[in-house]
Amino acid sequence: MDYRIDDEAAALRSALLEFLRERMPDPGTEPGDAARRAAWRELVGSEWLEHFASGTEDGADPAARVAALHVAEAFGAAPVTGPVDAVAGYLMPLALATGWTAGLERLRDGSLVTALVPGIDAPGPDAVPRRRARRLAAVRGGDGVRVSGVLSQVPCAAGADTVVVAVEFDGRPAVALVELDRAGVSVGEPSGVDLRRPVADVTLDAVAVDAASVHTPSDLLEHEDACAAGHSLFLDAEAVGGSTEVIARTVAYCTDRVQFGRPIGSFQAVRHRLADVTAKVEGARSLAYRVAWDLATAAPGAPADVVASRLWCSGAYLAAGEAAVQCHGGAGFTWEQGVHLFYRAALSGRGGAGLAAARIALAAHLGALADPAPAGPDPELVAEPVGAMGGAR
Repeated sequence: MDYRIDDEAAALRSALLEFLRERMPDPGTEPGDAARRAAWRELVGSEWLEHFASGTEDGADPAARVAALHVAEAFGAAPVTGPVDAVAGYLMPLALATGWTAGLERLRDGSLVTALVPGIDAPGPDAVPRRRARRLAAVRGGDGVRVSGVLSQVPCAAGADTVVVAVEFDGRPAVALVELDRAGVSVGEPSGVDLRRPVADVTLDAVAVDAASVHTPSDLLEHEDACAAGHSLFLDAEAVGGSTEVIARTVAYCTDRVQFGRPIGSFQAVRHRLADVTAKVEGARSLAYRVAWDLATAAPGAPADVVASRLWCSGAYLAAGEAAVQCHGGAGFTWEQGVHLFYRAALSGRGGAGLAAARIALAAHLGALADPAPAGPDPELVAEPVGAMGGAR
C-alpha cells in the first residue's frame, strides 16, 4: 500500500464535519422526535450518506475506498442521531451492489430506515470469517407476503418508519422492506447506553409486505457478506474519528484547567496517558486504512483483518473515552463536558455477542495460519451469529 490522503479527501472530510456540526442536533441534548426526523431528512438530502457507499462499490479502486473511510471519520467526530452506520455503511452499498431499486428509493426519500447488520458467523473449514444474517420466515399469502419473527436490539427502531429484514422467501435468501406502522408490528421501549442509536426489539406477527418490496438477487449472500464487512470498517472510521475528537477536547481542557498554579496538562501522569491513547488511535487509523485497501484488492486474509481492525479500533475508542473521563477529573462524568457521549458510543461498539464472535473468528484464522489443514473450530466454542435476530454491535 502506497497512498497518502490527498487534499480533496481532506477537504471533503472538513466540509462534512462542518455540515454535521452546524446542521445536526447534538445527541447529548436528547433532541425530540421532530428534531431528529428533520435532521435525518436534511442529512439524507445532502447525499453525504451516499458518499461512503459510492466509495465501496464493486470495482472501486483502493484509493477511493481509503478516502471514503477517511471522510467517514467525521461521523464519529460529530456524532449524529439515527442509524447512520446501518444506512451509509450497509444498506446503501447493498442496494447499489444488488440493484435493489425499491430499497434505494426508500433510503433516499428521507424516511428513517433501519436494519440489523449481519454479524460474524462461525468460521467454516477454511477459517475465513463470514457475515450472515439470521433470516425470518416470509411466506406467500392471499394479499402478498407475510413476515413473522423477532428482531432483537434494532438501532433507532422506536422512531423508524421502516426496517429492512433478512428473510427466507421461496427457499431463497432475500431482504424485505417492512413498514413499522403495519398491523402485526410491535416495537419495544428504546434502551441502551448509546444516545445516538437507542435499540429496541421488533416483533413481526404475520405482517403483510408488498411482494415488490421483497428482493431476491441470486448473489445476495455474497454481497451481504461484503457489505457487512464494509459496515464494520465504517464503524472503525467512526471510532477513529470519535477518539480523535475526544482526545482533542481533553487536550484543550487540560491546557486551560489550572491546579497548583500549573495547567494540569503539564503533569506527567496526564501527558503520558494522553500520549498512550493517541498512539493507540493512530495505530487503529493505520490498520483500518490498510484493511480498506486490502479489501478493495481482495488481498489474502482481508476478511480476518476486518475483524482485527474492529477489535483494535473499538478498543482504542474505549481507551480514549476512559482517558478523557479520567483527565477531566471530577468534571469528566458530567454531561456539560460532553465526554459521556463519546464514551457511551465507545461502550456500545465494544460490548455484546459481537465481541465473542470476533475473537473466535480471529482465533480460527490464526489457527489456520499455524496449521495448513485446520480441523475447524470446536463446535462447543462456536458463537451464535450476530444478525437479524440479535446481538449488540
